Amino acid sequence: MNTVDARGKQCPQPVMMTKKVIEEGAKEIKVIVDNPIAGQNVSRMLKSKGFDVILEAENDLDIAVTGMLGDKPAKEDPQPVQNTYTCPSDGKAKIAVLISRDILGGADVELGEVLIKGFLGTVHQLDQQILPQTVAFMNEGVKLALKDSSTCESLLELDKKGCRILVCGTCVNHFGVSDQVGVGEISNMFDITEALLKADKILSL
Repeated sequence: MNTVDARGKQCPQPVMMTKKVIEEGAKEIKVIVDNPIAGQNVSRMLKSKGFDVILEAENDLDIAVTGMLGDKPAKEDPQPVQNTYTCPSDGKAKIAVLISRDILGGADVELGEVLIKGFLGTVHQLDQQILPQTVAFMNEGVKLALKDSSTCESLLELDKKGCRILVCGTCVNHFGVSDQVGVGEISNMFDITEALLKADKILSL
């Protein structure tokens, strides 16, 4: 079994280190990380590559993610289970939205809060043919995905319609709100970058 020691590595290094070993042909892999979000990110990536995954505590501080390559086919960009609609891709542009602030616009915070709430509230009501495929939140933008935010309900509606909601794990850790995320998946720089670069168009706010 191949062992990857990713303790102390910043996002997205644990995922990248694991990916490298898989590309070298590993069928059995054990990845050791030192925080739950890194464990979730590595686990999700292994599952997307067709691995059966066991996530368990290595000791009081570390987490071990063990992956065994199974017979099931690899999945690319897995969608949340509750989604009932997949954003159309047949001949339609794939749109990704990157949001890095919890307000929209300039220095007027009160106005900015109203505008970002209005923007997200409008997006989920648009025709399904033009819904974004991915909405990624980084930096202060992750606060929009918290349970008590005024925008969480709109994001839940987007999620139900098949839009992938990615929330930066490094950012929620920085702000100490990882346990308050109410929608989407806590993700990493690798997944977010890949999702953005696969899009035909990127809207950055």
